[in-house]
Amino acid sequence: MTSTCPTLKGFNRAAIYDLPKSTYEFVPNSIYDFLNLLSQNSITQIYNDTPVEYRGIVEEYLNYCLEKEYVLEIPSEINKKSFPKLSLEFEFPSIISNISVRINYNSTVDFEKIKTILIATKCYNIQLIFSKGFDLKNVVSYLDVIKDIGMSSMEIIIAYSADFDYEILTNSYKNISFVFIYSAPSGQFMKSHVLGLQQIFTSEKPFEITHTKSLDFFNVNITLFTESQKHNTYFNRKLFIDVNGDIKNAPLMENIFGNINSFNNSAEILKIIASNEFQEYWNVHKGLIDICKECEFRHMCVDNRIPVKRNEKEWYHEIECNYNPYIAKWQDEEGYKALKECGVQSNEQGLMINRKKLNAVNKEIWGDD
Repeated sequence: MTSTCPTLKGFNRAAIYDLPKSTYEFVPNSIYDFLNLLSQNSITQIYNDTPVEYRGIVEEYLNYCLEKEYVLEIPSEINKKSFPKLSLEFEFPSIISNISVRINYNSTVDFEKIKTILIATKCYNIQLIFSKGFDLKNVVSYLDVIKDIGMSSMEIIIAYSADFDYEILTNSYKNISFVFIYSAPSGQFMKSHVLGLQQIFTSEKPFEITHTKSLDFFNVNITLFTESQKHNTYFNRKLFIDVNGDIKNAPLMENIFGNINSFNNSAEILKIIASNEFQEYWNVHKGLIDICKECEFRHMCVDNRIPVKRNEKEWYHEIECNYNPYIAKWQDEEGYKALKECGVQSNEQGLMINRKKLNAVNKEIWGDD
């Protein structure tokens, strides 16, 4: 088996993550079971242990996995140790991986102090969210402060204006990875770089932070996959600064840990970041959270819902996701039912699943198979 193509079992189906190709594919849970069996036994042993009437299925599954290169045939004389397993250890050089800053026309954020924080935390990725009504001509004054400190990625979220040439930004600042223009007359790609960088995209919708997810929302890569094993990929190593300079771990959180304008040196912000209070959700990975732990998307999903602690080993969400892994349906798909309609409840008391009701719902949607 190729360890760079791990298979994630969900409640109703599995997903094979092709990490090198940054793609994924849905497969039946029976494929997951087959691959799991193959990881512990030779195909000859599996074939011999399988009743004659089911050996055709073994051959079908094997041929499928060989064709997709999820498994490889190697000569018997080659030592399997030549193909080590993918390390799931997550190592990251920065104290903070991403900083997000919200700015409006009344903002009091001291951007020189933003620069100090970026350098002190070794953060090379920043998102700047400019509120509607902000004078777009002043955007460059913020970018100029941080343009020469080795930023890997600058993401700009900005309101539409017919009088502003957005390509000036990407032409002048080569480390801008993405410009998202909201409240525009139409939605389109204005500019798309060959490597996926320096994209400029417009949307008719206003900018808002929502909990809604979609297939376009997911990313498959080794960094996210390894981080998600033991960390919450939305909260881990993130820092948000609002229009007043207040510091949070994320935009929708109520806890404020100080104000950037009142700091005298970088040691003060580093002390806040190192605190248990600031890192409260960093290690609440999806394997600890109800519903998410049975979802095939759990290692590609960056989820901004704030988890609620039930006990030391169990967490849950008060806001229901718009994807139901127990029936493999999105909210806008035909046949979708909410968790409660499927006999699934998650709250402070625990996770309760009415198997009889859930089985009946799945039979109604998918048939006897």
